[in-house]
Amino acid sequence: MTELLQPIHQVVNLPPDRLPTASCWEKLSPHWPSPADRETGQWEAKVKLFHYLAKAWGAVSDDSYRALCSDLRLFFQWCRARELLALPARPGTIVAFIEDQAEIKAKASVRRYMASISKAHQYAGVANPLRHEDVVLAFDRLYKSDTSEPEQAAGLRWEHIRTALLAMGDRPIDIRDRALILVAYDCMLRCSEVPRLTLDGLSDGTQGYKLRVIRSKRRAKQGVIKYKFIDETTAHAVYRWCDMAGIDKGTIFRGVASDGTVLDAPLSKQGVNRAVQRVAKAAGLDPRDYSGQSCRIGACQDMAADGIDLGKIMLAGDWERPEMPAYYARKLAPDKGAMADLAKRQNRQAII
Repeated sequence: MTELLQPIHQVVNLPPDRLPTASCWEKLSPHWPSPADRETGQWEAKVKLFHYLAKAWGAVSDDSYRALCSDLRLFFQWCRARELLALPARPGTIVAFIEDQAEIKAKASVRRYMASISKAHQYAGVANPLRHEDVVLAFDRLYKSDTSEPEQAAGLRWEHIRTALLAMGDRPIDIRDRALILVAYDCMLRCSEVPRLTLDGLSDGTQGYKLRVIRSKRRAKQGVIKYKFIDETTAHAVYRWCDMAGIDKGTIFRGVASDGTVLDAPLSKQGVNRAVQRVAKAAGLDPRDYSGQSCRIGACQDMAADGIDLGKIMLAGDWERPEMPAYYARKLAPDKGAMADLAKRQNRQAII
């Protein structure tokens, strides 16, 4: 941790109880404003930046906050190792940084680093080197011939899920994973939304079963409540899991110890990822291609392949814009796309 002349809450002029409790804030501590920054001319800029970061905790989504802190920590460490100023950074420093990162990181990652560094300069109130033409040209030069698409987790589609369900056993973790995967598919859940599901949010009525989902939204830190359809078989899988685990209230999906003991704590996001990967493996797929987002992607792809209206797909996944469902659907096999459907309807075999 940086040696400070005064506590960090005094440096950023905030009460101690207003400081972030996130570990990513503490991991930035080697780069908190320090006496050495006065000698290099970075003091005022760093104070402004860390004042913003302290206030931003709780105002922006947890994932966005962690990503920003992580990116800045990487950049600050890189600059410190080379005795270069990080704030404000010179355009030549940014060019060297992105050239270095481009050797080991994907284009999307480097672009995100650039966005985070740009935000840091903006919040610090100093000139933004990311706008310099040398930086723009350097990035374009590095990726001029890059035709790759951003990496995306593979979609876990219904045919995969059906195969996995038939292959899975009856251990407590299998029963939980079976219920989890069905719920995640029916509700088109993000990984972070699974641990927030509670048993009192499951209900049935004349129109079938529905489950209360707290959708993750950037503009609403606590999320937005939605009620999503789940199939009767999915509801029965949830009830089977809860009966076996002795869950009569609270969080539905919880950790399971190696001896089969059901834990009290909600399943972590890492636990959700591992559950999806176990199901993918049971379906004979490479688990490394799948993540906690895969059920959401797979359900979207199945709907698109079945010709379901884009508006209904957006409503099911609670997308406000059509870009994301279209982005997910682009991974459909060529024989499931619109041109394949058109060719079948045109009966082209008749002209051969």
